[in-house]
Amino acid sequence: MDAAHMRANEPLGPVEALTESVPRQGSRDADLDRPIEVLSNMVRVHELTIERPAIAAYLEHIAPDKLEIALVHALDVGVTELAARRERFKK
Repeated sequence: MDAAHMRANEPLGPVEALTESVPRQGSRDADLDRPIEVLSNMVRVHELTIERPAIAAYLEHIAPDKLEIALVHALDVGVTELAARRERFKK
């Protein structure tokens, strides 16, 4: 599927390669081993430090109660752009 025909929150494709080493949901202690847990229809971020000044500068001007949705939106835009680039380079 190309990015031009994607809908918001639609998966890009199989995530098996990303989830091989991610523990099952039932194991709470194992879940904390990795900061990001990729499931079939969602991503959980447990603890993550992003050391990117541009990202911090963008988010620092957003109201605290809007930070979560702003980060989700930024990820959505970024993933859509990355998917479009991959499609362009395939040709």
